[in-house]
Amino acid sequence: MRVNDHSPLAELLQQHHLSHGCPESAQAVWQAYGTTAAVLITDMSRFSAITKEKGIVYYLTLIQRMQDIVEAVTTQFNGTLIKYVADDAFVLFADSASALNALREIRQRLKQDNQQFPQHHDIEIAAGIAFGELLNFHDREIFGDPVNEASKLGEDTAAAWEILLTEAAYHNLPADMRVHEKMCDHAFGKLTIRTYYMS
Repeated sequence: MRVNDHSPLAELLQQHHLSHGCPESAQAVWQAYGTTAAVLITDMSRFSAITKEKGIVYYLTLIQRMQDIVEAVTTQFNGTLIKYVADDAFVLFADSASALNALREIRQRLKQDNQQFPQHHDIEIAAGIAFGELLNFHDREIFGDPVNEASKLGEDTAAAWEILLTEAAYHNLPADMRVHEKMCDHAFGKLTIRTYYMS
C-alpha cells in the first residue's frame, strides 16, 4: 500500500511525524483505522519445488484454484479478504472461532479439490491465526502485531495442513473449541510466540 494514495491517513501520519510521535497523534490513527479482529494467513506449500519442476504458469493454476476456494469460504463465514501476496492469503474475521472454522472448511475443500485433479500436484496450505488490535486501511491493507504473528506462524513455522494459533487467538475461542494437539514457544529473534497446534 502506498500511504500517500490515502490522503486522510497521510495527513494523520504527517501530523504524528511533526509532533515527534506524541501519543495523541498516534491515537488519532487508531481511532480512524483501529479494530480488533482475528487474522488468518495461509501459505501454499512446496512453491519452489513445484515451480522448478513444472514452471510458474502451472503453479499459477494451483494458486487460482486455491483463491477460488478461499474466496467462497471467506464469504460463507463472513470474513473479509484483504489481499493475496504470491501464494499467501490474508483474511480478517470477527473472532478466532470464525477464522478457525473457515480454515477447516478451506482445508476440507482443498482436499476434495485435490481428489478431482489427481494428475496435478496437491494444493497444500499452512496457516497461522492471531487475534488482537490492528490497523485496517479500507480492507486493502492491515498492520499490527496480530498480522506479524499470523505471518510468522503461517508462512515461517507451520508445515503443510498445520493450523497454528497465537495465545490470544486460542483464548478468544469458545471453551469447547480450545482443544489443541500441542503447545510450544517459537522464537523469532526477540519475538517469542506461544503457539497452539490445532487439528
